[in-house]
Amino acid sequence: MLKMPFERTIYFVFAVAVMTFTLNGLAMGLGTLYPNFKEENPSKIVSGFGGTFCLVLSFIYILSSVSILGIGSPWGMGGEQAIGKVLSCLLIFTALSYLLGLVPLKAGMKKAGNFEY
Repeated sequence: MLKMPFERTIYFVFAVAVMTFTLNGLAMGLGTLYPNFKEENPSKIVSGFGGTFCLVLSFIYILSSVSILGIGSPWGMGGEQAIGKVLSCLLIFTALSYLLGLVPLKAGMKKAGNFEY
C-alpha cells in the first residue's frame, strides 16, 4: 500500500522486529525482578516501582533507537549515506537492543528459577 522500495521495507521490518523482542524481554525481565504480590488490584501493579521503571526504560530505549536508526538511515538527510555510517548505526542499534532486552530477561529467568512455589 505504501509502495516503498524493497530495501526500505526490509530495513523497517528488521528495526520493528528487533525492537519488539527487546521491549518484550525488558518487560518480562523487569516484571520478574520487581514483582508485587501484595497488591490485590491488578491495575495498581503497573504503578509500582517495576512498572514505572519499565515505562521509563522503554521510553528511553524507543527514543534512542529511533534516533540512531534515523541518523543511520541510508535515505535520511536528503541523500544517500555512506555504507559505513549505516552499518555502524545498525550495529549500535543491535547492540543496544541486545543488551537492554537480554540482560533483564536473563536476570529475571535466574530469579524465577529461585522462586518458591
